[in-house]
Amino acid sequence: MAGPYIHLNHADIHVTYAQVVGHGGEFPAEAAGYGRTVQGRSVDSFLRGNLNFWLSSDARMGNDGVIRYRRGRNHSVVTFVPDKTSGVLINRPDDQVTAAAYRVTGPTGVTQLWRGRIVRDAIRTCRREPPVGWPAGWAHLMPDTSVKFMRGGEPWSPGDLFTAEPTDEPASWGPPCPRCSRMESEHGQWGGVAVDWTGCWSYPREP
Repeated sequence: MAGPYIHLNHADIHVTYAQVVGHGGEFPAEAAGYGRTVQGRSVDSFLRGNLNFWLSSDARMGNDGVIRYRRGRNHSVVTFVPDKTSGVLINRPDDQVTAAAYRVTGPTGVTQLWRGRIVRDAIRTCRREPPVGWPAGWAHLMPDTSVKFMRGGEPWSPGDLFTAEPTDEPASWGPPCPRCSRMESEHGQWGGVAVDWTGCWSYPREP
């Protein structure tokens, strides 16, 4: 199969793929999901599970992002063609989310200015592995370098969409919050947690 071996922790896995199951091998190909369209998280889980379990499995990614997987030499190849407009799963926040500042719009429609570090921290929260039965969050890097993310992993976490668009960093961010170290413009939607684990949702104008 063409393309280098895929390293899933460093690969750009797209949000959706068109799945094509081949029929050329002695044994049929194993699909990641039913139907022609499959989610990127399902592709990622499918490849990780099979590459860890089947010693003969082979998965490669071409320069065009197309992934080809085969369980063994006698098996048919299953091909995953990415939908380039769907964005990619964020698995390397420090490498993929690099702007110094972002304009973040939350589920209420309010737009705030966040530092890039705070956006990356939020993405790490979204990507945290949840306990069984709790909703998982996600984060997608879109083709225009904006980010879409949704928090999850806790039963009380709201399943609301946030969008972050890169923007110019201000000349000054002003003083940080003495309770949670966030800036004034970073309070109110995502929230912070103070040292004593009290919610820090509104910027204290007086120390």
